[in-house]
Amino acid sequence: MRAYISGALLNAADLDRSRAVYEAFAAACREAGWESYLPHDHADPIRDAHLANRDVAERDLDEITASDAIVAYIGEPSLGVGAEVTLALTTGKRVLAVADEGRRVSRFLLGLLELHPDSASFYRYHSLEDACAWIRRTLIGLAP
Repeated sequence: MRAYISGALLNAADLDRSRAVYEAFAAACREAGWESYLPHDHADPIRDAHLANRDVAERDLDEITASDAIVAYIGEPSLGVGAEVTLALTTGKRVLAVADEGRRVSRFLLGLLELHPDSASFYRYHSLEDACAWIRRTLIGLAP
């Protein structure tokens, strides 16, 4: 089983913090017995700024298609995350969306998740450890 880790990169308020959060999510996936794909390992907005937009889009689309689930951090506005979640939902992928307590989240995005109750889950967390524990539990429950 494979999970695509989705989260703001280009316009992240604190890119180093965001990378660390996404890496913690990927570790939670591994602990649940899942592989994961981290977009910033392949198309970091600073290290890989030279990559063509089309190349980034093609790689990420291929990875979403190859994944069984998306773990999406939706606590920070990102057009890319919204597109990835929408693509995942419309292609029948499982979506695990998370945001920290107190963060404002797009009502449209929350509505999309609510429109797909059989394939989407949303969790507000108090700590990163709490989020990772929820991701692990949920992915273990999805394993065949």
